[in-house]
Amino acid sequence: MNKVFDLMKYTLITGASQGMGLQMAKECAALKRNVLLISLPNENLKALSDKISNEYHVSTDFFETDLTILESAKNIFKWVQKNNYSVDFLINNAGFGGVGPFEDYSIEYIESMIDLNIKATTRITHYFIPELKKNSPSFILNNASMIANFPCPYKSIYAASKVYVKYFTEALRVELEGYNISVSLLQPGATPTNEVVKNQIDNGGFLAKISVRGAEQVAKKAVKSTLNGTAVIIPGWKNRMSLRFLKIVPQSLFKLLILRSARSILKK
Repeated sequence: MNKVFDLMKYTLITGASQGMGLQMAKECAALKRNVLLISLPNENLKALSDKISNEYHVSTDFFETDLTILESAKNIFKWVQKNNYSVDFLINNAGFGGVGPFEDYSIEYIESMIDLNIKATTRITHYFIPELKKNSPSFILNNASMIANFPCPYKSIYAASKVYVKYFTEALRVELEGYNISVSLLQPGATPTNEVVKNQIDNGGFLAKISVRGAEQVAKKAVKSTLNGTAVIIPGWKNRMSLRFLKIVPQSLFKLLILRSARSILKK
């Protein structure tokens, strides 16, 4: 644990050990916001926490847990209370996806994705709303995806889970507005945060490649836009334009484009 500005408030970030979550932690620290890193055990969180604290001169701490476990959200909240951390910015970033026919998914795989992408986000938000009210003005950022805007064959569970995040976030924004809590929805396109995603981008054809943005760029846009009160954050003008284009494309053509992209990934 590194305490530099203990009296200041904290940003809590899930999935903070790598990729977009880690970049968001760095972006918050660059803005002199203290950060609490949440991720799985054995993902080098202590070293990352120390590095961020030393580099940006902010207070940091970390908590290791598997967010698919029922009690994890409660345990995170108890840890925050025990250490008297005042959280005024919650970033629900943790999630995972995959590609393949629905019938080939194992039940364990399906349940893990639902537990992380949907249930963990819901539980953590539920626990922290009273804390965010107490520390207002406060912020919530939920990471969905561009894929939340349309059904996606061969990514059925992932796309559906992000639809949940999208509507959950948009509803909360209305509910919490009167409490001075700004709730934002992040809808990034393809972000090459690991080798699996990079391969999907490389093999996914035009539709996959047009939406690509680096994790650092997405994180910078996401954090600053959330703190500015933006409702829906879609990083990259290509993503914003492609979303408008897809809304006017005939559904038959759109489904064909999605299907071709998915099949191209599966073949490779």
